[in-house]
Amino acid sequence: KRLKMLDGLKEIAKIDVSKLTDKELEKLDKPHIPEYDGPKIRGLLIAELFAALCEGTLVQPTFLIDYPKETTPLCKLHRNNPELIERFEAYINRWEISNAYSELNDPVLQRKFLQKQAGEGRAGGTEEPVDEDFIKAIEHGMPPAGGLGIGIDRIVMLLTNQVTIKDVILFPQMKNTAMGKQ
Repeated sequence: KRLKMLDGLKEIAKIDVSKLTDKELEKLDKPHIPEYDGPKIRGLLIAELFAALCEGTLVQPTFLIDYPKETTPLCKLHRNNPELIERFEAYINRWEISNAYSELNDPVLQRKFLQKQAGEGRAGGTEEPVDEDFIKAIEHGMPPAGGLGIGIDRIVMLLTNQVTIKDVILFPQMKNTAMGKQ
């Protein structure tokens, strides 16, 4: 199944974010995503609401598509809606097993998005300068790229019916470190 993020919120959580103002959307974060302390940016709030209210329902294989543009500044804008980006994540058994998107190859737009992200303090969690070498590479004709990240550990969990990731980590001596325990 292909599920657009906004449609998922409407169908699963009964929230039509397209009809909400930014202020109304911000008011939803406290009851639904109380642990969210990121910037109050529309697209990020929508993605967080989806994660909190809908991801846990994606049992059957599902491709989540059409993310808000604010979620991924390196991603190409959607062909039909400039408020969205061309990105997908695959879910099976409530787990995200892959993430992929078409990379943006317009240097002017890429600089604008990266500057906006840096100004919001979202680049790596802190304010970081825009990667001018990356922009220059795009300006000089770096070929369009795309990528797919597949969580092999998640697939192994699915195939072996394990409920915790530490049961499938390849290097047992790293299990405690990988799980945040020292």
